[in-house]
Amino acid sequence: MWQAINSRKTKRTFQVLFNLILWGMWIGLPLLSPVHQTHEVAHPHPHDNPEFSEHIWVELITVMPLFYVITLLLIPFVFKKKGIWFFFASLILTNVAFFLVQMLFHHLFLEFEHEHGTAPEILGAFPLIMVSAIASAYGLLLEFLEQDANKEEQKNEQLKSELAFLRSQISPHFIFNILNSIVYLIRTKASEKAEDVTMRLSSLMRYMLYDSDQTMVPLTNEFAYLENYIDLQKMRFDGNVDFKFQVNGDGAGHLIEPMLLIPFVENAVKHGVGLVDKPFIYVTLETTDHGLHFQVKNKKGKEEQVFKDPSSGIGLKNVKRRLELLYPKKHELVIEEDDVNFSVDLYLTLK
Repeated sequence: MWQAINSRKTKRTFQVLFNLILWGMWIGLPLLSPVHQTHEVAHPHPHDNPEFSEHIWVELITVMPLFYVITLLLIPFVFKKKGIWFFFASLILTNVAFFLVQMLFHHLFLEFEHEHGTAPEILGAFPLIMVSAIASAYGLLLEFLEQDANKEEQKNEQLKSELAFLRSQISPHFIFNILNSIVYLIRTKASEKAEDVTMRLSSLMRYMLYDSDQTMVPLTNEFAYLENYIDLQKMRFDGNVDFKFQVNGDGAGHLIEPMLLIPFVENAVKHGVGLVDKPFIYVTLETTDHGLHFQVKNKKGKEEQVFKDPSSGIGLKNVKRRLELLYPKKHELVIEEDDVNFSVDLYLTLK
């Protein structure tokens, strides 16, 4: 969106500067011409010079209106809707009409005659042709800039819609996984840890429902969310899975897209426990002045032992696409897998 806004700001700035320079030069340059300078003694002031006065009146009556008729009417309403041939025909007719207006203006209001016996009407055709060429080029350039801005805006709106859809998938996917964990806890040790589990789940749900609606959240909030999630999993597996959660650096001052990291941990929990001999899940976060290094490593079971959940892989596909949309050229995701281990390394440049 910002690129589209900047494109339109650039277009408006270009329009103002172009018009100021064009008319400043068009009206002012005759003051510097040799013809005008030969009359400086006789006509010390420009308004006393009949040739310059004629020049000003002709610009105001014919040349300037022709320019804006082409840029504001012919290009937007004829060229865009009818095509180039209708535009050329309209351009010729418009020039003829303004040339007739100029002839009428000369005969009715101006008495000044050009030197060398050249009729003023014939000379007046050249400025009209020249300004038509300038106006056509200028108007077409504006249309190109407008189309470019529209394409950029449409692209950004599509990306926003896709991102909103991806973020909307996080909640049901997460709820499904965490409810499975809670069901297991209730069945096995609800009386011992019901209160602690409820408080941690409340914190997770609050973050998911409220903070995840924001565009960016403090990195420390994302860290706390991960820690609560991992603590719930520790309670669920009651020491049967070796969990390690390590944070190097406090992450203060950094912002991150909410719930960007949790799919990697969820994936490790889904595929790193169950029919796995001595399972472990290690999560490490390291912050620097410019970014984050996030690492998740887990042990995996044999391929034939792993139950294939229909939703398997949704989380990783989702987060990969979100990274492409939110951090283009500002992230590096390395996923490695062998017969025993599965690891994820994410290097992220943060705001």
